[in-house]
Amino acid sequence: MQTLYNIMETVLPFSWVQYNFMKNALLAILIITPLFGILGTMIVNNKMAFFSDALGHSALTGVAIGTLFGMVDTNIAMLVFAVVFALLLNKIKRRNTVSTDTVISVFSSLSMSIGLVILSRGGNFSKYTGLLVGDILSI
Repeated sequence: MQTLYNIMETVLPFSWVQYNFMKNALLAILIITPLFGILGTMIVNNKMAFFSDALGHSALTGVAIGTLFGMVDTNIAMLVFAVVFALLLNKIKRRNTVSTDTVISVFSSLSMSIGLVILSRGGNFSKYTGLLVGDILSI
């Protein structure tokens, strides 16, 4: 890794290269960008352009289920629900002749609404707003 850092320091004429976290970010971009290009082509070819958005928004239902069961760290419930969501979506998609994006959007809307109903049932929905729309300070 140090060899890559040394090469970056000699090749790049920018002052930000002296920081290791910036070097790590640049290396991550250089590695991930070609992979995302290939992955994006496969996603569009399989007509699943809406999948990542649906998976991310459906994770709110995982948080709601984790909260319902009294879990302090809802990340595990969120991940389990996302995996179940993806597997169920794949199973339904293979059985129907409907467009994949249609199935994805129906599942996304359904899971998002279930999550909102479960979270609002407790009465204190304001503490979950950061999960719904994001929090700029968490970056």
